[in-house]
Amino acid sequence: MPRVRHIIHDPADPDKRLIILSEEISDAGLSEIPAEKLASLSCITDFEVIPHQVVLDYDYWPADHILKGLLPRGCDIQSAFETIGHIAHLNIRDELAAYKHLIASVILEKNKPKIRTVLNKVGTISNQFRVPKFEVLAGDPCLVTEVKQYGAIFQLDYGLVYWNSRLEHEHKRLVSQFLPKQVICDMFAGIGPFAIPAARKGCIVYANDLNPDSVKYLKINTKINKVINRVHIFKMDARDFIRHITNPEAPISAAENQFKAAAKDKPQENEAVVLSCLTRDENRIYKSSRNDMDAQIDLEFGMPSEHIDHIIMNLPASALDFLDAFNGIFSKERWKGKLPCIHCYCFMRAHESTADVLKFAESVLGSTIVDPAIWEVRDVAPNKVMLCISFDLPEDVAFGVNKKIISTISAEQDTTKRPRLEARTCSSCS
Repeated sequence: MPRVRHIIHDPADPDKRLIILSEEISDAGLSEIPAEKLASLSCITDFEVIPHQVVLDYDYWPADHILKGLLPRGCDIQSAFETIGHIAHLNIRDELAAYKHLIASVILEKNKPKIRTVLNKVGTISNQFRVPKFEVLAGDPCLVTEVKQYGAIFQLDYGLVYWNSRLEHEHKRLVSQFLPKQVICDMFAGIGPFAIPAARKGCIVYANDLNPDSVKYLKINTKINKVINRVHIFKMDARDFIRHITNPEAPISAAENQFKAAAKDKPQENEAVVLSCLTRDENRIYKSSRNDMDAQIDLEFGMPSEHIDHIIMNLPASALDFLDAFNGIFSKERWKGKLPCIHCYCFMRAHESTADVLKFAESVLGSTIVDPAIWEVRDVAPNKVMLCISFDLPEDVAFGVNKKIISTISAEQDTTKRPRLEARTCSSCS
């Protein structure tokens, strides 16, 4: 009988123990027990068979069994959840909405002390940073928690930043392809699920995210994991970011100017366009201004305008639409070594094929993708799959050979014939 101790104290005599036998053993005697076991036991101690009652109360039964007894007959029981630190994340189905607080209470009671908060996703994602909206159904309303993945520790506020524990294996798979001292560019870094493990492995990481809360926790996580000297953090639009680190002399965009203005108003939060992970004392040797940041990087690691090994685009709902940002970002005179490998995440619908995905990617990139590696990450929904497309950045794109024709390609495309458009505008990021 699972979860029932089979050796217990005898309530009638504290010096004795009871060995709980199978229900198949009768009260009358020991005929059901093999003779050799009885002989072995007789050599050790005297014994007798007595009746004993095992009470299986609320504490014994698992959540799904309890809910089956509490919910109306015929209800499809929902007791599964995603765990984020001390938080249990439910997606309550509409038909169970009337019982959501009951379900949450049972899940909380059955998973203490590990789970202290139970919440439910509500509505669709409509904000700029694609962070879901939640309602706390039971327990502690605080959503600041800690998650551990493959030796790294991530602190986050689940109500303010994006996190998906189901992508843990994907984080490990991609980072396993990186080598120490390689240069990694993470265009949609979040709180660092790729950036932190890569830095722990000895890579130099340029990590960017537009969400100020993600940047805040990315800074915290670099300190927790002791990789502040290997992760350079930016808060910019992804296009501005990739242009900025690969061509520091490029004109500053309106978005970047706006961010710099905000930095003057709130210097304690945003010291410059480039956000340093370091304390005030450490900033004496690692300046946070744009020019000093570039000079420091150049001294230690070499400029990213000269070499990047991998570029991660982990925003599956729209990452493919950012592929045009690579057109002409590198200078052939300055570049050293092999061109970077792009790792672009995207969604594929049931009516689409990988050929459709590649066709759309090539139309945005403005060039042919040669020998792509397409990895199926996970099923997001019954008719929706998350993919990772990895390919070497084409030379004609990297050095701007096709810079003049890419606008013509985009203009001539008939949007009514682009099968990937629907997938790019989906309402959730997984």
